[in-house]
Amino acid sequence: MRTGKEYLAALNDGRTVWVGDELVDDVSTHPKTRAYARSIADFYDLHHRPGLQDVMTFLDEDGVRRSMTWFQHRSKEDLLRKRRYLETVQRELGGGAIPRTPDVNNYVLLTYVDDPEPWSSQSVGTDGRDLTGGILDFWNVMRDGDLNATPAFVDPQADRSRDSAQAISPALRVVATSDEGITVRGVKSISTGAAFGDWIHIGVFYRPGIVSEQIIYGAVKPNTPGVTIICRESNVRDGEEVEHPLASQGDELDSIIVFEDVLIPWNRVFHIGNPQHASLYPQRVFDWLHYHSLVRAMVKAELMLGLALLITEHIGTYQLPPVQARIARFAGFLQTLKAHVIASEDEGFFTPGGIYKPNVLMFDFGRAYYIEHITDLTHELIDLSGRAALIYPTEGQWERPELRPWLTALQTGPVGRPHDRLKISRVIRDMFLSDWGDRISTFENFNGTPLLAIRSLTMKRAEMSPTGSMADLARKVCGIESVNNDGEQETAYLAQADYARRQDASRQNAS
Repeated sequence: MRTGKEYLAALNDGRTVWVGDELVDDVSTHPKTRAYARSIADFYDLHHRPGLQDVMTFLDEDGVRRSMTWFQHRSKEDLLRKRRYLETVQRELGGGAIPRTPDVNNYVLLTYVDDPEPWSSQSVGTDGRDLTGGILDFWNVMRDGDLNATPAFVDPQADRSRDSAQAISPALRVVATSDEGITVRGVKSISTGAAFGDWIHIGVFYRPGIVSEQIIYGAVKPNTPGVTIICRESNVRDGEEVEHPLASQGDELDSIIVFEDVLIPWNRVFHIGNPQHASLYPQRVFDWLHYHSLVRAMVKAELMLGLALLITEHIGTYQLPPVQARIARFAGFLQTLKAHVIASEDEGFFTPGGIYKPNVLMFDFGRAYYIEHITDLTHELIDLSGRAALIYPTEGQWERPELRPWLTALQTGPVGRPHDRLKISRVIRDMFLSDWGDRISTFENFNGTPLLAIRSLTMKRAEMSPTGSMADLARKVCGIESVNNDGEQETAYLAQADYARRQDASRQNAS
């Protein structure tokens, strides 16, 4: 398994990375990027901590100890083990302060290796090449090197009033093919953490008017000639671990990636050329990421509840019944998210390749519940904190002897040390009252699919068709016979490709 030191050394590979107005020579050492690189290094080092070995690692079929990142859960019990791992990573790295760690980035590769054949057979423009070997090889390369592949799926926004705008947008497209591979040119408009990855995982979300040349799934290294990573301004508070305990851990940096005639070898091309494929399958790639998002939301809800308990105890309002009633909202938020996680696992199903997958509707609506309520609860936490979330001394002020008696009196409550209140306040400020925290909140609201998309994509699921299983009880109560779909009546479900139908419909009892 990789160490943090090995990861940091691998980042100095000549990649072209802009952060704000600066061209970064080495993301592992530059002040705007080194903190996040070190946080990812900490992720790798967690796997070598003796006390966490059973949680963070597993023995594969050959007796090789590997990171749980690569664990393929083939039963409900396996999935619970994987979830415990995902939770532990979030708990050890700031309770959600580092959203896109390698375990979640690489989780999205599972769909390819689970059922690789359709990605090859449904490609257009490969001259009959079999892409399945490259898909499986890439998984092995990633696993054996314990590497980090950061997703880049989002295309530039086009004029949504006309479908033809997508075709002429600067979105990444294939401009040439050869015996070596495909040559691509264009941009991916959002990729989170690409500056810190070993590979860039390219994909596409379907949009009306998308053309076959823009359908590309594959992988390139960040230092590939012609690749430029343009990151937004950094919000990191480098070197300010005391004042900014979370923001000092780094900023994962959303970025634009420019591809100027970049060659992708055939063994790193997973699929090209089929808009119909792209209309059906990115969600199945990202399902794993969204399950992880719900787990991360659950951990963050636990953090919020704990912060509400601590700060109200410190300022002396915890015992007030109205305050306790407000804190109960945080407990309900946490328990509801946990219920969605558990239900999704309990009602999971087996994929074509035998992976046990949590119920998609359960975890997607859990994510929707989080998005719908997180803003309100953030305001509730800040209100419960009162001035403790806004006005408190810096560490330098606290250390001045002429100021300490006054500041101590202001921070003294019925329980706890005065300095502890500063620590609680700083975490609340970083997570919920800063540019750094606001960026994470915005990221969580979108994170591949925003609330409207969650609802819209839900209606494309097989069960939600009027002829699907969700209408069975209503048909029975109304005395309506089920529709015989033996080819006479076309539905959205029947129009899906065979492997997608199996993904969403071959649900089996895990036990």
